[in-house]
Amino acid sequence: MMNKKHFYSLLVVFALSVMACAKAAVSSGTDKETIIFAVKGQDTLRLDKYQKREPQAVSPKPVVLFAFGGGFKAGERDRKDYIPFFEFLAENGYVVVSTDYRPALKKADRSQLASVQGFVASLQNAIYTAVEDFFDATHYIIKHSKDWNVDINQMVASGSSAGAITALQAEYELCNRTELTKRLPDAFHYAGVVSFAGAICNLGSLQWKEKPCPLMMFHGDADRTVPYEKAVIEGLGGLWGSAHIVKQLVGMGTSYYFYNVENRGHVIADSPMQNNKYDVLSFLYNQVLKKQKQAIVTNECVPGEAPAKKDFTLTDYIRENMNE
Repeated sequence: MMNKKHFYSLLVVFALSVMACAKAAVSSGTDKETIIFAVKGQDTLRLDKYQKREPQAVSPKPVVLFAFGGGFKAGERDRKDYIPFFEFLAENGYVVVSTDYRPALKKADRSQLASVQGFVASLQNAIYTAVEDFFDATHYIIKHSKDWNVDINQMVASGSSAGAITALQAEYELCNRTELTKRLPDAFHYAGVVSFAGAICNLGSLQWKEKPCPLMMFHGDADRTVPYEKAVIEGLGGLWGSAHIVKQLVGMGTSYYFYNVENRGHVIADSPMQNNKYDVLSFLYNQVLKKQKQAIVTNECVPGEAPAKKDFTLTDYIRENMNE
């Protein structure tokens, strides 16, 4: 016969088991793995891989490579606000990789940043540094694609704010086969780009030697952090925003999905990851995986809302970014 002590011990074990099962039932069905992919001086760069917890898929999965926001001065690849979006994509069949990159403006000379010329030069350096690291993360995924069971021909670049600039710039560099792209296999392209309030850096108007992959761009037309249209000084360069990029895509006859939000600022760097997850999923399925040629423009507004300020100068953008 079972004594009382033994009975209570079993009862405690049973209770703990029930609690553990309940915890597993409400927790994410996504596995996360953190990997060091590069060491550059004093910077150790890591990436987080998110994948649905399931038996290994028979067919290689598409992969989304994501870069965080933070004005090229700060930011975290595992920011808690990003995680539900990563898990959503993972649960819908994608392997999601959120990567580090070096935020070069963090170490920039403050006296240099005080002038327009100095800020533009420092920003350009920060963007190219981020793209270099983004390409190294891309190369790491390509190198381990068989072990990870991912399809490198279905790799999507994505990012928020500074990370969106990084993702768009990465595809722009690939289209022009610049020196940075030598880190990757010849003829490699991303299968798509998903940009949350991004832009492309260039001295003059954007010139595409090759057509880009399908681009999905979210942007608020009252964004004073990353220009919606452009913030450029002749001879110095600057940033060409989503609205300008779309005009060029129309001329090239390439696929795109432009989600324009009237009277909204830089909040669009984050909010679509909560509010527009299924729009992103539709773009990925139709224009990336199925390669359907589509040109989609969605215009979101609040009826009767008073217009927000939109005529920002380059100085406005610099001040806003210096205060981030």
